[in-house]
Amino acid sequence: MGKSEEKRARIVVRGTVQGVGFRYYIMQKAQEMRLKGYTQNLPNGEVEAVVEGDKLFIEDLYRAMQRGPTKAKVTDHVIDWADAKNQFRTFSIKR
Repeated sequence: MGKSEEKRARIVVRGTVQGVGFRYYIMQKAQEMRLKGYTQNLPNGEVEAVVEGDKLFIEDLYRAMQRGPTKAKVTDHVIDWADAKNQFRTFSIKR
């Protein structure tokens, strides 16, 4: 297994992603993977997550977000990578 690399990513999902527990789903997965950052609903109906941590775990979170919780229907998703800024202490839901 390769050495872990600390990265930052902004992930946005579109579809039926608000009002279906998506942010709680993301928070649970991110905490299980020891990722830090936040998730929030965007005014245009999308859900955004900004995460920092091990690149492999971020990739796992991204795959999980492509499915989402049971009632979600993800129609599109995007991930943008950056260098980690060590900006977060925990993972939270922004309201």
